[in-house]
Amino acid sequence: MTPLIKKIEAAIKKIDNLDRLYADIALVYTNSIYNSRVIQLNDYLLHCCESGVTDTHYCDHEIIVSLTTYEPRLYETYLAIESIMQQTVKANRIILWLPDSLKTTTLPNTLQLQMKRGLEVRYCKDIRSYKKLIPALRSYPDDAIITIDDDAIYHIDLIEKLVNSYIKDPQFIYFNRGRRINLQDGKFLPYLGWKKCFDMEASVLNFPTGVGGILYPPHIFSDEVFNESVFMNICPFSDDIWFKAMALYNDKLCKKVYTHNRSGNDYLENLSVQNCALHHINHGQQQNDIQLKDVFEKYDLYEKLIVM
Repeated sequence: MTPLIKKIEAAIKKIDNLDRLYADIALVYTNSIYNSRVIQLNDYLLHCCESGVTDTHYCDHEIIVSLTTYEPRLYETYLAIESIMQQTVKANRIILWLPDSLKTTTLPNTLQLQMKRGLEVRYCKDIRSYKKLIPALRSYPDDAIITIDDDAIYHIDLIEKLVNSYIKDPQFIYFNRGRRINLQDGKFLPYLGWKKCFDMEASVLNFPTGVGGILYPPHIFSDEVFNESVFMNICPFSDDIWFKAMALYNDKLCKKVYTHNRSGNDYLENLSVQNCALHHINHGQQQNDIQLKDVFEKYDLYEKLIVM
């Protein structure tokens, strides 16, 4: 091995070490911010007596925040809920949907405290992540529903930005974080290669991702959205894909709202529960690509993605 090659290899090793160092520093910084926010939310939870919801109406129907969780995350969900209760614009209702199997399970004290301030806990059939929206659509068809995830702490103006955009032009589904669908010869390129959505214009190619928070106007879907036998069979692990497909099926567009983070990441992830997150199934096993193909072929939706 020549001296020049040895020098090049040594330089590459230093670069690799620097990359790892930067990644470690970034992780420490992120954890520090997250832990500080948790301390703040815990203080709110224990000492705040104000309602986490409001009777104020921003339009002629209610704004409902809907989410779901399951037993392994039951003791962590309160953080997402508390971040929603501390919003600059509060929801009219906050509903946590739990599977029927948890009906006899004693709820954590954190959730019980939040129930005194407006949180509603409802039970339904276990349809995985679809519990965050399907039961709410059935129960409140005339209201706007904002879905959030149970493993995120949200920025204080999440609801404000979604609601303001919706009131201004109520024909769209509004989202904070999403991707831009990438096609080649009329077919999907791999999901992991899709770029983040930065453009705030409505487009058939906008693909909302639920973790950022999504507002669904009343009657935005046809009744096909409730076809459980289909979505649990061909799209069991990605409600994002199903709801995007059902929006296209009903000729509805999605539109990104302003976010403080250009990528739409106006939230902090709870890293302690990420090992059981759906994105590990969908990304690690390329399930998104399979489910996209199956749903779009079943409903013949590819033609609707052609940008005029």
